[in-house]
Amino acid sequence: MTLSKTAPFSFNFVEGLSNRITVFHVKKINPMKRNIITIIILCAALTHQVVAQKASDALLLSQYYSGSTARSAGMGGAFGALGGDISVLSTNPAGLAVYRGAEFTITPALNFTSTDALLDQTTFNEKYTRFIFNNIGYAYTCHIINDKGLKNINFGLAYNRLSDFNGKAFIRTQNAGSSMLDGFVWNANHGNNGLPLKTNQLDDFYEGLAYDQYAIDEDPDFPGYYWNPYIAEGDQYNQPMKRSMYTKGGIGEYIFSIGANFNHTLFFGATFGIQDIFYEESYFHDESPDFAHFQYFNFSQDFSIKGVGLNFKTGLIYRPVQMLRLGVAVHTPTHHWLRPYLLTGIETHFGIPPGDETKTKFFHEVESDPSLKRFEIATPWRYLFSAATVLNNFGMMNVEVEYVDYSTCRVMPSVDYSDETNYAAEAFKSNVNVKGGAEFRLGSLYLRGGIAYYGSPHKKDYLPEFSKSYQGMMSYSGGVGYRASGFYMDAAYTFMKFPQRETVLYQSYDDLGLFNVVSPMSTASGKFVLTFGFRF
Repeated sequence: MTLSKTAPFSFNFVEGLSNRITVFHVKKINPMKRNIITIIILCAALTHQVVAQKASDALLLSQYYSGSTARSAGMGGAFGALGGDISVLSTNPAGLAVYRGAEFTITPALNFTSTDALLDQTTFNEKYTRFIFNNIGYAYTCHIINDKGLKNINFGLAYNRLSDFNGKAFIRTQNAGSSMLDGFVWNANHGNNGLPLKTNQLDDFYEGLAYDQYAIDEDPDFPGYYWNPYIAEGDQYNQPMKRSMYTKGGIGEYIFSIGANFNHTLFFGATFGIQDIFYEESYFHDESPDFAHFQYFNFSQDFSIKGVGLNFKTGLIYRPVQMLRLGVAVHTPTHHWLRPYLLTGIETHFGIPPGDETKTKFFHEVESDPSLKRFEIATPWRYLFSAATVLNNFGMMNVEVEYVDYSTCRVMPSVDYSDETNYAAEAFKSNVNVKGGAEFRLGSLYLRGGIAYYGSPHKKDYLPEFSKSYQGMMSYSGGVGYRASGFYMDAAYTFMKFPQRETVLYQSYDDLGLFNVVSPMSTASGKFVLTFGFRF
């Protein structure tokens, strides 16, 4: 058994490539009379969707959001020219050299998401909460006694959370106008260069699984072709349908850093990063036509990507005067080695058992071989520029600009995935992310606020019609902190609202051919972060 081309019905809360919305209806079509040119065009469109999905995987792993510690999160992730916080090991490692002593931090967090999904003019809201570790780290300072020149060399070990993929959604309708089984029938009837597939050629994870459980069958009116119970009943749809979906996972980075302080004026740092990647999307789809012979079925899918990535970062901070700091950092592409996994299952229930069967309920599932079809992704180079001012004991402010060219994402090996890399070059673009934050001191109490703008990575021609005005995304944050001699505690909350996207539920077809049934979805995300720090 081999892994199918990809999980075709993508559900991605963070950022999704989606197709244009299509009217929710289905008509029975005589497969013997179908125009072969239309079939070729539609098969090419389906291949384009698969290519786009792999390219969106590369984009998913190339976007990071602000703040692993509560102090950094409270200032919108704008800390590149300030340093002295474990979060900068993943942004500008020169900030490690700012430390004058040893420090240990640990940061638990709660991630909240709220998703609105639209179907049949009804909005369904689903909330999801997940506990995560956002950061744990240790910085050590080795002092060097020099009147001039090198003052200290610092070492840092840390884990920083860079992205979260958590979310949940739910939809239902009492009178669906089409069925997931229609897409299975289409693929079975046209998968062999526009001709029907043999039963042993059916995709084991989708139409083949449905065929084994009698959810689709051979059409007695057109030998060699396939139909499903809805077509057999004369296109009687309007059945109850519901679907639950969720995503989970994130990108975490294990960091090994070194920093050097020259005359408390020039700070240099370097980081070797090992990223831990886990992304999972699952759904459970249920339909209840309640025909005399076929009463209901459900289909489930669990698709995940696990892997590891390696990168290198370097940066410097220059302090020309006491109150001004300037920072710059460069990140190499992160090279990811990834392993996909796919599990699908179907359950069917019959009032009248098919054929010679005596049972009325059947269940079967199939999983991919995890040793097969591994692939690699290389993210873009990143360039960060920052400026900060420190106002003695009153407070400080930092502004940071990040340049990323998402069109340079690569999917490898190129012999298998050159189309995906070419699609990324065509569909994605470069953009600028801007972060700003401030901290104000009131004795041992600190107040913080921040804002961040993340530019759109998509070219407008590759966005759905209602999203073409989307230019970027905003993040808002605030926090408080308390400092004692050897201990501190910081708390922060960050809010982000992701742009509306279309999530493909399944595929169906009408007189014009194959189309995607989609649900517009919008997600808001919040994260509460709490950091405990100890200084030695």
